[in-house]
Amino acid sequence: MTVSTATAGTTAAGVPAGKLNRWDSPWLNPKFLIGFSMVASVALLGVIGPLFWNTDLARVATSPQNLPPPWSAGANALTEEIRQRQIVADGAAAAQSAAAAQPPPASSETTTAPTEKSSLTGGNPLQQSAAAAPTQASTSMTGGNPLAGGTAATGGNSATGSSSVTGGNPLAQSGQSSPATSESTASGSQTTSAAVQQSQGRSGPITNALGFGAPTWDHPFGTESNGRDMLAVVIVGAPRSLRVGLIAAGLGITVGILLGFTAGFMGGWVDNVIRTISDAVITIPSLAVLIVISAYVRQVSVENMAFLLALFAWSGPTRLIRAQVLTMRERGYVQMARLSGASTFDIMFKEMMPNLLPYLAASFTGNVSGAILAATGLEALGLGPTRIPTLGMTIFYSIRAAAILRGMWWWWGIPIAVLVIIFTGLFLMTVGLDEIANPRLRGARAQ
Repeated sequence: MTVSTATAGTTAAGVPAGKLNRWDSPWLNPKFLIGFSMVASVALLGVIGPLFWNTDLARVATSPQNLPPPWSAGANALTEEIRQRQIVADGAAAAQSAAAAQPPPASSETTTAPTEKSSLTGGNPLQQSAAAAPTQASTSMTGGNPLAGGTAATGGNSATGSSSVTGGNPLAQSGQSSPATSESTASGSQTTSAAVQQSQGRSGPITNALGFGAPTWDHPFGTESNGRDMLAVVIVGAPRSLRVGLIAAGLGITVGILLGFTAGFMGGWVDNVIRTISDAVITIPSLAVLIVISAYVRQVSVENMAFLLALFAWSGPTRLIRAQVLTMRERGYVQMARLSGASTFDIMFKEMMPNLLPYLAASFTGNVSGAILAATGLEALGLGPTRIPTLGMTIFYSIRAAAILRGMWWWWGIPIAVLVIIFTGLFLMTVGLDEIANPRLRGARAQ
């Protein structure tokens, strides 16, 4: 009589027998599914986001500056404060416009020609004595006008002073002002009105003492000092930051698979060379080297950044894959493949590699996290693509503009929150893939 090694009510894999159904698959791991949904939501943001939001607002000077999110604490109080400031400013502007529109007061004094005149013959004998005193000095060598009244002093003082050799214009009216004076008055009125209009045109939006504008739902995540909408920046920048990590990790894991399988399966001098090179590359401080390289690259794009990160992303996967291949090449199915005459390429990539797919996927997600972290570090130092919105460059601009000291938490907090979502999703995917690749972890979780 054969005795079953499995306990009653459970299977050999450690899973309760009553829960076995067609949906029982190691790939339906809850941690893996949750992490994958978080990362996929960020990736799809660049596809679905432009359908409901204008991504052109991610450009500089396309939105009002320094607007907090309308859902933030204190948004209502800030809106009320700015409304009161707007009322006061409108009243002051109306009073200034009314004062500028009033005509200047009429002058009771009369003016004469602006040039100094003197008379050798006594001046104009027909000049009326009732004329007001001129504003310019008139001197006469013969005593002035004999018919002039006593109210006009001969040789009197004026603002500019004038003299006449022939006695001046005999037909000039004493009560008529000079054209130069009237033109000066009119031009002064026009200058005042133009100055008022120019000052009103230069006045920007009303802000509070910290320079923050009124929150509005037209910008749900607020805006920053460069005039960019933060929601548009997240829609455009988050998928690009994830894209940098995917490209760099994809190149790194591809090179690591080729070198790791070759070194682990073939052994000998090939293994020694590949192992020595990978160990040497791991000891190089990659961040310092990437800073130097990025400083000398004139035009940095997303692809260039990914290629720079891929230069140091292959050594870790190479060593880890080599260690796995060293243990797998002694197994029975590999020996049977050798005896059956299979080629080295078929044994490595058709027989051994399918068994390492969950492990390779876990290594890939870990490399994506490392590449995004390295790219964000370079961008936060100002060495990223300056013309392309990314999460790291957004953090760099917030640091340069002292957003922390100014209280603009949404400028740096929202990109960091998106990065946390990406890293958390990738970590859950890595843990879930480890459980998929290792049946012992699944058994321990089930118990």
